Amino acid sequence: MKKIIFILQIFLILICFTGCYDARGIEELAYVVAIGLDTSGENQIELSLQFATASKSSSSSESSGSSSQSKETNITTIKCNTINSGIALINSHISKKINLSHCKVLVISEELAKKGISRYIDTLCNNIEIKADCSVIVSKCDAKEYLENVKPALENLTARYYESTINSAEYTGYTVDMTLAEFYSKTKDSYCEPYAILGSITKEENSSSPEINAKYFAGDNPIDDKDIIDNLGIAVFKDDKFIGELTGLDSLCHVIITNELDECTLTVPKQNEKEKYFDLLLTPEKCTKCSVSFENDIPHININVSLRGKGLSINENSKYSTECSIDEINTYASKYLKDAIMAYLNKTSKEYGSDICGFGKYAVKNYLTIDDWYSSNWLENYQNADFSVNVSITVESGAAFMEQ
Repeated sequence: MKKIIFILQIFLILICFTGCYDARGIEELAYVVAIGLDTSGENQIELSLQFATASKSSSSSESSGSSSQSKETNITTIKCNTINSGIALINSHISKKINLSHCKVLVISEELAKKGISRYIDTLCNNIEIKADCSVIVSKCDAKEYLENVKPALENLTARYYESTINSAEYTGYTVDMTLAEFYSKTKDSYCEPYAILGSITKEENSSSPEINAKYFAGDNPIDDKDIIDNLGIAVFKDDKFIGELTGLDSLCHVIITNELDECTLTVPKQNEKEKYFDLLLTPEKCTKCSVSFENDIPHININVSLRGKGLSINENSKYSTECSIDEINTYASKYLKDAIMAYLNKTSKEYGSDICGFGKYAVKNYLTIDDWYSSNWLENYQNADFSVNVSITVESGAAFMEQ
């Protein structure tokens, strides 16, 4: 027994102290922070990989066991037939092995997205290195051009810049956060259609007139800043093909309907006062409730929105200071947002015929079997839907609103 125990102990020690023979150090890997896909001739693509580069201080920090990345990146582009063949060719060219585990965004050009992108999404989802939370962006310019113009002014790390720009959807509502896993799921789903973040490059001389609530498409935002990249609005898909775009205001309506809103600022025109506005900080009071019924195969979609508002533009001398005036603001702000939501819904149904809100998950309960559901062809029938929207905004602040 002593010999057996001794032998087992030897084996246990050998197992515990055996190193990973196939392990690679970080200095041997080339980390991709973004992937870009463009069209290149018939049945070909132009694959762009944006690599993170080590900062100047990383060489001195390697001796202490740490390293860092800078905002500087290196972009390698290759024309290929498939994504995997392109990665293999780039691997044969560079000195380090490509690693996709830190990829933050997938940027697809509008031109390629119009042709259909399911095969590229399927390929990337099948890659075990790419994380499911990688964001999907449809760029109105070439994907390579988009990546080349990513020059963050407030971030030291390019990868973190991608994260922060996508996370802005949480507190503005002017764009959405669509991950690779979600996009893949929606392309295979019979309840909804996929959508993506709409991105572009801000025009140098943007003559767009000021619009409230980001009623712009990506690239039209009249902002003067070093950050040229502009992620604003939604890219709408039908099946796996890009068919249209929505503004920042449409995106705000979308996140309200889908219960993805944390908070946002809503600017409302003052009633009977031209070019006068007041601002409300909106947060959900209750979850948005949706239901779908049918009459002669025509979908009737009911939506109930309940929000809480706080006045941001405040002045004690303003006339909006009484309980009666606050009730008036509640009524008018609710009507303004209801009109915006109705315009958004009509755009998705009548113009694009794409159920990006996923109303199909509410409609399916009207069918007894899955075969009945499939035969109803919801995704095509959505364009015939009519809507009933009820919006309730409760302004809690009793302070006055400042005229601007």
